[in-house]
Amino acid sequence: MPGRGDGRSIWRQADFRNLIAALGISQLGARLAREALPLTAVLVLGAGPLAMSGLTAASALPTLLMALHAGAFLDRVRRRPAMILADLLRFLLLLSVPVAAFLDLLSIGQLCVVAFCVSAATLAFDIADQAYLPGLVGQDRILHANAAKEATDATTEIVGPPLGGVLVQTIGGPLTILLDAVSYLFSALFLWRIGMGEPRPAPLPTPNLRREIGDGLRVMWRDSVLRPLLYARFVRTFFGGMLGPLYVLYLVSDLKLSPAMLGIVVAVGGAASLVGAAAVPRLAKVLPVGPGLILAFAVKTLGLACIPLAGSLGGVAPFLIIPLLLAQQILADGSTGHFAVVERSLRQRRVPPDLLGRAGATTRLVNDGPIPFAALLGGVIAEHYGITTVMWLAVAGYALSPIVTFFSGVRRVRDI
Repeated sequence: MPGRGDGRSIWRQADFRNLIAALGISQLGARLAREALPLTAVLVLGAGPLAMSGLTAASALPTLLMALHAGAFLDRVRRRPAMILADLLRFLLLLSVPVAAFLDLLSIGQLCVVAFCVSAATLAFDIADQAYLPGLVGQDRILHANAAKEATDATTEIVGPPLGGVLVQTIGGPLTILLDAVSYLFSALFLWRIGMGEPRPAPLPTPNLRREIGDGLRVMWRDSVLRPLLYARFVRTFFGGMLGPLYVLYLVSDLKLSPAMLGIVVAVGGAASLVGAAAVPRLAKVLPVGPGLILAFAVKTLGLACIPLAGSLGGVAPFLIIPLLLAQQILADGSTGHFAVVERSLRQRRVPPDLLGRAGATTRLVNDGPIPFAALLGGVIAEHYGITTVMWLAVAGYALSPIVTFFSGVRRVRDI
């Protein structure tokens, strides 16, 4: 049963260990699919720019089309069976790719359908997971549990992309996707091993999807802490969405980084995110939660500024490029690991359990929805004014995130 304890005691809970194992395997599978599906499209099917754009759009659409509806539905049902079902669906969907390749029937159309459906299942899994956690571990251990989850996620981000690339290079895209599919079976198995019962949500007297979605939006809007955090998230997502698609291009084309050095830089960021997440429980004891969040947003802005600064100074002092890019990864990813844990923990503590799915869906929509539009805008600006201009514009916009939260109730939050 959930109870009080420190960060070590939570690992003595077998059900939590099973959940973390399931999440780790599931996230690793998602990272592998993220690499293997587009590489299969390029290497096996010879996909061109239009086909690759279609594949990217297929992966992004479920959040825009389904997030709010998924949140409302997942607040009506038990979350753990929904997560198991999402894992099994992802297994079957991805299994279709190597089967079609073996039969010489694979097409870019099938990959787009698989990408769309897998993304939708992943969306449902992630929303259900965030709503399920508080009931499993207890409210008093939310911070430690989220820190463990974020550290697990950061680890898969370090391991997954290079592992996916190596597997595609050695055994091919379809077989890599087969291994990815099998990973979801193991995730479902660990979820099935959780012994703690989950109560069925109370049935609604008159189910109304529109009203239920509205309830989820209102619970975030009316909260003096969650509302400005949502504003700040939108700012980070939008301006980060302008910067993100151009990051690799900028480092390779403008700053002349080799692929190997690029991999080292990105790996440092993953390690920084892992450290940032793991340090949250200790930092929360010495740093008030609200000011700590605002500081983390400011540190990430400072980290992002190192990217165009490397370009601006690289012409006169090339030896500064690598240190600045490493500083960017350490500052930006380390602070992200911190505020991701704290934000999620605040939401799980301040939102009633029967609304957690809808609150998580609202957050997911704000987090992912603006990215395609921001990426398009960033691309247009880069075409006319250069990538460096986009980088500085993104940094300036990102700076609004700590400002928005400073002039809000977030500044007065002292603990989770």
